Amino acid sequence: MNRMEILNLKEGKLLKLVNEKFDTNIDSIIDEENLSEAWIIAQKLLQKGYRVDVQAYPEYKKIEGIQIESGSPTTIFARYGSTPNFKTVVEGICKLGLIIEEEA
Repeated sequence: MNRMEILNLKEGKLLKLVNEKFDTNIDSIIDEENLSEAWIIAQKLLQKGYRVDVQAYPEYKKIEGIQIESGSPTTIFARYGSTPNFKTVVEGICKLGLIIEEEA
């Protein structure tokens, strides 16, 4: 699955894939209900050497994964021109995790 397919996943399919790949139990992308469970994904990305940046504003959520390669930062989203605007932090972490898993 490529990054555009992952970014366009509907909630049900997204959560099914994430729960299978990361052994989580996320049942919605609502931050107040599932942020601690989504953070399990962020922790796994940290263990792989990624930095997970979260910017949460009332009108948008930006999540970025950064890895240092040969002394320089490499981003998951910004290197392609822009960082997607996610509905929730949970959605952003889930999609970031799937993209890293597919591209790693």
